[in-house]
Amino acid sequence: MTSTESTAPKLREDDPIKVLFDMASYWATIWSFIALCLWFEHAVLKRLDIESGNIRLVILLVSTPAIFLATVTRIEKNPRARLILERARYIVILVAAALLGAYLHANHKDDSYENALRDGAVLACLKMTACKAAATEYANTRE
Repeated sequence: MTSTESTAPKLREDDPIKVLFDMASYWATIWSFIALCLWFEHAVLKRLDIESGNIRLVILLVSTPAIFLATVTRIEKNPRARLILERARYIVILVAAALLGAYLHANHKDDSYENALRDGAVLACLKMTACKAAATEYANTRE
């Protein structure tokens, strides 16, 4: 008979990795919710054609904490909303990791010796007609 239990080690409640993940996920969820509130309010203020930047700033500074606190108290009272928030924090961490990965990939500078050697070979090959023709032929016949 096969066991359906996971072979992964169980994390205890006082495990430092679990505690760190919980703290990071809670704070990331809170800040992403605040950012979502600010974005939504900014879109609403833009639609209302409020031109003055000072008035927009005052409205955002007053309404964002009010919306945040009203939502948090409502989530605390509703067990289903609390469950949704518990699941959403994992999604927030995944999105944050994907955004960080995309940022690092976009700003990655490869300064390795192999990369410099490859660039030098390409530049040298461009100067020699026979090398350029052979490289083009190789690229065109590759499967």
